[in-house]
Amino acid sequence: MQPADAAEQAPTRLIQRQIDRGFASLRFMPALEREFHDYLRQSSRLSRASLIFLAVAGVLSSALIDSTWLGLPFELVGTTRAIQFTVMMPMALICTLLCLRHPTSRSMEVGMLLLFIVMVAGMMGQRVVDSQQGFDLPLELVGVTAVAMFCLSRVRFWIQLPLLLALIVATVLVELTLVSLGNSGNYDMFSTGILFIVAVVAGYSSEYTIRWTWLNATLLRYLSRLDRLTGLLNRHALESTLAGAHAHGQREGKAYAVAMIDIDAFGAYNDHYGHQYGDAALQQVADALADHARRPLDTCGRYGGEEFVLLWMDCGVEQASALAESVREVVERERIAHAESPAAPWVTVSVGLCHVEVEHADAPIESVLREADRALYKAKREGRNRVVSTRYRSDRTDEENSALPQPWPQQASSGRR
Repeated sequence: MQPADAAEQAPTRLIQRQIDRGFASLRFMPALEREFHDYLRQSSRLSRASLIFLAVAGVLSSALIDSTWLGLPFELVGTTRAIQFTVMMPMALICTLLCLRHPTSRSMEVGMLLLFIVMVAGMMGQRVVDSQQGFDLPLELVGVTAVAMFCLSRVRFWIQLPLLLALIVATVLVELTLVSLGNSGNYDMFSTGILFIVAVVAGYSSEYTIRWTWLNATLLRYLSRLDRLTGLLNRHALESTLAGAHAHGQREGKAYAVAMIDIDAFGAYNDHYGHQYGDAALQQVADALADHARRPLDTCGRYGGEEFVLLWMDCGVEQASALAESVREVVERERIAHAESPAAPWVTVSVGLCHVEVEHADAPIESVLREADRALYKAKREGRNRVVSTRYRSDRTDEENSALPQPWPQQASSGRR
């Protein structure tokens, strides 16, 4: 296996790869893009609520000032109010209801797009009617609406852009065919066109910034819990997660099993092939181990160096033994060449398994880890590439326990061969 061929599925590696690749097209790799969509929906509540508030406030304020401050002729008031309160306001209220009841749903995104369409259509309808009486409703309001939509709706840029282009074409056609206000119409279209350009630039820049911020924040969040090389839980997160799983087993009266896994003769592998290949092998083994911790309460993490820990919650003795053997077999099936291994011509692992019965669910997790570590040492002594299982015993003497290796060693590698 070439180092460059190591799996790229660990979150930290995937995010770093995306950062290095860039995203000028405002598109991530599929796995990250799905996560980003979820984030965008969850984080858009305030922004979208602000946009809806502006729409409602705009319609209401227009109804209050268009005839008093803007000089709307009396004969146009009835038609204008009909457009404002039977077309524009109902759509704004529907979006308000969606924002209150389904703020993170896909329907909210559709609602934002429909609000944009209805507001622009309402303003253009008013402009057509008003122009027949010589009243010039500012076309720039359509451009301002576009800027607000691109900056506040949190609808993805490539969804909004085709809609904006269609509305630009419709606006130009309406201006040229249905609105006749002389030379002022050309000025209105020019200034509105500038606002449309501002909307596009602001929308692109806004989403790019949101994506960049999300990528870096997500990477930092993962790095605080995940081992960057393997993508598994790091030492600190592993301690915390094992403690949480142990507390759950104790509270719910669940049996569980802890497996300690060590790559056989990994120091010799690094010496022979080099650390770059060693890192690639670690990644491949870690990916294989991660497939054995798919249930919500199962845990898989990097213990240190070439050593890993797996915990299976609510697991019987036979099931735990089968899972541990499956771990050993799946690593062996990877056929990662290892010319210096005394156990096989490819990379193998030794597994120490400790099963904790329900009656011992309150046993300290540190003691369970010592039992698993003891079984792992036995697997090493018996020839490697094997599983040694044990059941937790609460009757070990202090002398026996003090002779066992202490959990959570501070060195980077276990040093086992």
